[in-house]
Amino acid sequence: MGRALAGLVAAALVHSAIAGAAGGKPAGDPGTYVHPLKKFTLRVPVGARVIERGKKFDVVIQSPSGYVINVQTGAVNAEVSLMGMTARLEATYLGDGKRWSRKLEEGSTTVGGLSARAVLYEGAGMRTRVVVARGRETDFVFIFIAPAGAFDGLVAVFDRVLASFRPAAAEVAAKPGPPQRAAPARPPVAPGAAVRPPLAAARHFADPAFGFSIDYPRQWIVAKPSAHTVTFSGRQGTEAFYAVVSIQNVEPPSASDSGQATAAVVSDLKSQWAAGATDVGYFGEGPITYENNGLRLQGHQFLVAYTEGGQRFKQWTVVVARPAGTVVHVWSYAAPDGLFPVFRPVAEAMRKTWVIHTR
Repeated sequence: MGRALAGLVAAALVHSAIAGAAGGKPAGDPGTYVHPLKKFTLRVPVGARVIERGKKFDVVIQSPSGYVINVQTGAVNAEVSLMGMTARLEATYLGDGKRWSRKLEEGSTTVGGLSARAVLYEGAGMRTRVVVARGRETDFVFIFIAPAGAFDGLVAVFDRVLASFRPAAAEVAAKPGPPQRAAPARPPVAPGAAVRPPLAAARHFADPAFGFSIDYPRQWIVAKPSAHTVTFSGRQGTEAFYAVVSIQNVEPPSASDSGQATAAVVSDLKSQWAAGATDVGYFGEGPITYENNGLRLQGHQFLVAYTEGGQRFKQWTVVVARPAGTVVHVWSYAAPDGLFPVFRPVAEAMRKTWVIHTR
């Protein structure tokens, strides 16, 4: 996919991708988008519009906020690694006199259960995050472009799009097996079924860049779908694969203090559900006190039940602003309705080990 990928990124970087997506056609109202050929799904941000281009239905998500997201696909080229794919891009676009003047960060990650590589570039007053992911049949390219000065305030939108991405089952399953996480046909375990004791033989996650640490079950997988999000879930083929604990760092651009930041994040989350799900109901909403390692902070929590892709889900969310500034930590646990009470003890045990570090 080397030459094809370079062409895809070129198309993403030209002005038409930001200003008009010439030659494309609207793909419907924002919400949960389903690709007509590859059958992957993702959640479209509130206020954005989706345009499909070309015979492969490349996806352009445009927002009046000033960013653009491209999602493009091509047949797997096993001869070129994910790192090789980004290296070919850099040979064309990175360097003196080229579109990208420097590379800011790079690392491995996962997107929708697929192995991926994420790279952040800067140049010509813009920042571009490129994420390449590989399924069994398809190479996926996610591109986020925003003005450099507004990038940090807007990139959380891209993080949520990546977190919502679910490839078709054939992309992640080596053989016919359990349905994909986004919409299992029915819960693999009846409500109330026994699970392993919470955090048996736990592992410890700590990364200074995230500003917190947390313990998680030894059998679970940790992934960083972006520089601002970390997720924990069971291995594919187990019931716990459908249970996801995530923590995301968000900094609302319009907030001037921690209270405004918390309120803005809660409002934005609810807007996402309103746009992309049905039968949405909130309960157990109210203030919560975070207290750990000598730090006491006031936050907000709620439970939400919703239907997406024909499946009923529940999510428990805790929003806590850091003691200084406007960065907000969003801790959440989500699972299909029938599995939610099964793995909630694990999620609760994890939350109790969640330590926000101030230095």
